[in-house]
Amino acid sequence: MDVQEMLSGLTERLRAWWPVPGIAISVVDRTGESAFVTAGFANAESGAPVSRRTRFEIGSISKTFTACLLGILADEGKVDLDAAVADHLPWFAPNSGSRAITVRHLLQHTSGLVAGADALPDAAARGYALRDARTWAEPGELFHYSNEGYNLLGLIVEQVTGESLADAMAGRLLRPLGMRNSAARITHEDIAELATGYRFLRDDRPPLPSAPLAPSGFFEYSAADGNVLATASDLGRFARLLLGRGILDGSRIIEPERFREIVTASGDAVSSGYALGVDVESIDGCTWLTHAGGMVGYRSYLAADTDGGHGVAVLTNAPGECQIIDRFARHVLAVVQGAPADPSLFDPERIPDARRYVGTHGTTPRRIRVEATGNDRLSLTSDGATGRLYDTGDGRLVCDHPRWSAYHHSLDGRWHYGPESLGPGPAAPTAPPHVLAGHYRSYTPWYPSFSIVQRAGRLHMIAATGVEAPCDEPELVPLDDGTYRIGADPRLPERLTSGPALNGAALWVDLDGCRYTRSFREPPAD
Repeated sequence: MDVQEMLSGLTERLRAWWPVPGIAISVVDRTGESAFVTAGFANAESGAPVSRRTRFEIGSISKTFTACLLGILADEGKVDLDAAVADHLPWFAPNSGSRAITVRHLLQHTSGLVAGADALPDAAARGYALRDARTWAEPGELFHYSNEGYNLLGLIVEQVTGESLADAMAGRLLRPLGMRNSAARITHEDIAELATGYRFLRDDRPPLPSAPLAPSGFFEYSAADGNVLATASDLGRFARLLLGRGILDGSRIIEPERFREIVTASGDAVSSGYALGVDVESIDGCTWLTHAGGMVGYRSYLAADTDGGHGVAVLTNAPGECQIIDRFARHVLAVVQGAPADPSLFDPERIPDARRYVGTHGTTPRRIRVEATGNDRLSLTSDGATGRLYDTGDGRLVCDHPRWSAYHHSLDGRWHYGPESLGPGPAAPTAPPHVLAGHYRSYTPWYPSFSIVQRAGRLHMIAATGVEAPCDEPELVPLDDGTYRIGADPRLPERLTSGPALNGAALWVDLDGCRYTRSFREPPAD
């Protein structure tokens, strides 16, 4: 089958099953672009199709650009990757200056800094807000993905070059790579050729694959964790830079030793792991360089097999948390290198390892029966009604059963669903409502709302949607200072603080500097 025809078929199946308004795919090898596919709409309301010139926000794939830019600046002698961040940003003194966080730690996501709730829109303000942050892991000890760390890297670029991040990146990367239809900042001037981003219409419950969408709205962005917008073909040129190990069309952009440093996972050149701004994976004996990108209204993925010699750039205006795009892009790269096409990988009714979910969970009156219905499909029966379970692409399930659709579903010894922890024995005694239990909302588009529930005597934080929202429903662990750590690992930096209570319920909570107020509505109803 012709590669172009095969990609078009896979793309149509993806869009038939998932809410992907528009998509552009560039397949490249070291010599050029070997295939290009578009489908759907740059703007669903007007019917404007995605074209070769349609730009998308590429989200965290920008981090790979930032890492390459820092590598170039290091070769120019403008920055030392092992220097303390405070050498370049003197006001940055976390832990009272007692633990030296280096540029390399930021690049590797091992600084111990918070992931970031994007409480402040401006890069400089976000960075300065971390000037006296506290961390609970020694630098270099713990991988903990941090958008705030990359924001700081952008401020370092500006300090050492005397230029804006956008100008420094355009001059050293975008223009030398011939990325003529891309930019290193997202401004109102870019809207004309930018695909309209889309979000899920509802943010208070997990979306089903058929969930309706709404335009996500536009805002400017210039921080180094997600500043780049590009066409698929332009991002394909960047993939060719990775395939060429720093060389594109005969021109060396990144020096050989520096490129090896950028794509070497910590301590081991052949193992999988996060290197400097890029994931390094060993797949069937080949080295893949990958990165996903989520923005409000956009989901993208970049993958380059430096041994197989092909790369793929997939850009969409699907909701930024739509992780099925990552699985799709990885399959496209495998297929163009000889693997058989398998559209069923994107079928939301196909549940990986479906048999492990089968059984009766819970006891009367809160009991569900999960049954296999063939071809890795599952149904959930309760209260005399039956619903379908769907794969979300992020390791959890959702259900269209009218009484079991308010939260994600997961299985870890017991069946977890919001406040429910269903097992073979009797349910835990119902505890009095905790002051924090409820639904909270903020104006940040990255992480708009979440619920705090009591589950088996512990508090858990659950987000239905949100680009930066966690997928693991972390436990809220009370600490001696009156705050709550988000997650069981004592090295994690995220903190939640309760505001005042009225009638036994907290009016608001503070999440790493971003305030969420108790919603006027009750927690999602079953």
